[in-house]
Amino acid sequence: MIRLLCETGAETFCAIRSYLATTRKHGINALETLTQLHNGRTWLPETT
Repeated sequence: MIRLLCETGAETFCAIRSYLATTRKHGINALETLTQLHNGRTWLPETT
């Protein structure tokens, strides 16, 4: 269980969780996503 100590921490957690859920829906591995994000290569879905 994750304990969220402040509102900012909760907002950050939700943002990261949402980002990972979106990348997962597009078939992208979570670890690879986080590695790329850490290295400054943000993934964005293609626009139509």
